[in-house]
Amino acid sequence: MLPFSHWQRFIQGLSVFALGLSVMVAGAWWLEPLYYVGLVVLLSGFGWAMSGYLGLLWQRLTKSINPNRHR
Repeated sequence: MLPFSHWQRFIQGLSVFALGLSVMVAGAWWLEPLYYVGLVVLLSGFGWAMSGYLGLLWQRLTKSINPNRHR
């Protein structure tokens, strides 16, 4: 995978996380079931963002271990 796709996955997951947070805040004020839907969206966005972040981290670590591999 290219580093851009990891970065893109991280940004997409962060956007889903922010959407879940806003749904949670709206649910806390108006509808309680909406709060739990927002929580599920928030956690799935967190997982999505972390999978992209771990890909970025893995690429940085392997690049520093074997710099000739990624030219």
